[in-house]
Amino acid sequence: MRKLTVKQSVVACSLVSLLSLTACSSNTTTTTGDTGSTTTPATGNKTVTLSVMTSDRFLELAKQKYEALHPDTKINIKEYEAAPQTATGQGQGQGQQQQMVMVKKPDPKNIEKYASSVGAELMSGKASDVIVTSGLPFQKYADKKLLENISDLMSKDASFKKDSYYAGIFDAMKYNGSLYTVPIKVGLNMWIGNQALLSGQQVDDGKWTWSDFKKKASALVSDKNNDGKPDTYPLGKIEPDQLITSMLNSSFSKFADVGAKKAKFDSPDFINMLKLAKSLYDDKLILADNSDPDNVVFQPKGNVLMYMDMYMMPKMNFDGKGAYYNLPSESEAKGTQFTSSLPLAINSKSANKKEAWEFVKYLLSDEMQSSRELSGIAVNKNGAKAQIDLLKSLGTAGEGGAGKSMKLNINGKAMAVTPPTEQEAAAIEKVLNNISVNGESDPKITNIVVEETAPFFQGQKSAEEVAKVIQNKVSTYLQE
Repeated sequence: MRKLTVKQSVVACSLVSLLSLTACSSNTTTTTGDTGSTTTPATGNKTVTLSVMTSDRFLELAKQKYEALHPDTKINIKEYEAAPQTATGQGQGQGQQQQMVMVKKPDPKNIEKYASSVGAELMSGKASDVIVTSGLPFQKYADKKLLENISDLMSKDASFKKDSYYAGIFDAMKYNGSLYTVPIKVGLNMWIGNQALLSGQQVDDGKWTWSDFKKKASALVSDKNNDGKPDTYPLGKIEPDQLITSMLNSSFSKFADVGAKKAKFDSPDFINMLKLAKSLYDDKLILADNSDPDNVVFQPKGNVLMYMDMYMMPKMNFDGKGAYYNLPSESEAKGTQFTSSLPLAINSKSANKKEAWEFVKYLLSDEMQSSRELSGIAVNKNGAKAQIDLLKSLGTAGEGGAGKSMKLNINGKAMAVTPPTEQEAAAIEKVLNNISVNGESDPKITNIVVEETAPFFQGQKSAEEVAKVIQNKVSTYLQE
């Protein structure tokens, strides 16, 4: 098996595997398929069923610990797809080897199948007690009173301390003023900027829009050898479907009001956004296929899933002169954009709502939010502090460093991993406190926009034509 580079490994489990003796792949003991619980609880016991497309080590650990703490409650993880295959490699530490794991992204067809199956169960009253809402248009189910109002559960539970959580995350997830799905962990959507190429350039990523980025990008293009091909590209390689999704999710409320069942995709704002997106390619502001990927000013890194990513990725890019930047946004809400691979809702028709909430609350607890198996950014402040403290033990006698210095092989160069300074740790905490923009919208609407804008990016249809088609399709969907 070929050795994986660290740059490749950060796709899923990331560099956190360097801190852990366990891999991110799961050895599940779950029910696979949509047959519901396969066990009959003993008299007086309750079984809380959790629907998830694919389980993981975090959920399995939570199940084990929760059942030990609550002998009268069983947790049944209802898994619809087995965990994807993983590729493993060895990262070199001094005197030891560290296992790294790449987890394949789930097949979009499987996500759609999961959403369809769970949606049908919700509508028929046969859904699980707790539901992972990834890929589901949870707003529509909330409108139909099929999901419990989690904000009410939080406010009525004296043991739940809202101040222990990042308010920006919960606020950004609210629908019609309330939480109907709560993220257990998040990933951050950010860019890494090349500080060497940005020298002297002022970038206020706290409030910049896509139009602001276009103006800044145009000034950053250079063609020093006059060969008609930029020597420097403002933005790294990003496909049109990814770009338009990012732009849509940064300003979703401007174009669709799911609660009011209204769409505004035929508006001048959306048409202009489409034209701006295409101009980034036409004006050669986005890295071409045959160009040096290191010759860019901003590198879109996708989801930042780990604290180690937040610390190490800027050091691993642009010869150590990288820095994180928030994505441009067209919405009134400014800040760091996030998504969640584990947003949970509670079935309002569940006979075990009290027990379901207790389990969700446990997943949000200090204990579970500080566990290495979380494989994401904690929404609990104490959990995040514990994760950052783990970073500080790198190369020390602490738990994470195990008393041994560590080195990474990055593009053929050895790089020592040292603990973050207090200033670097504070910078990570500043980002966490600034998380406030939900980078996900209604998945059905996103799919419509991606599919219908493809001909526009290929030059086959005008922005106006595409906007009209999207408006009609989204309006029809919202009225269903």
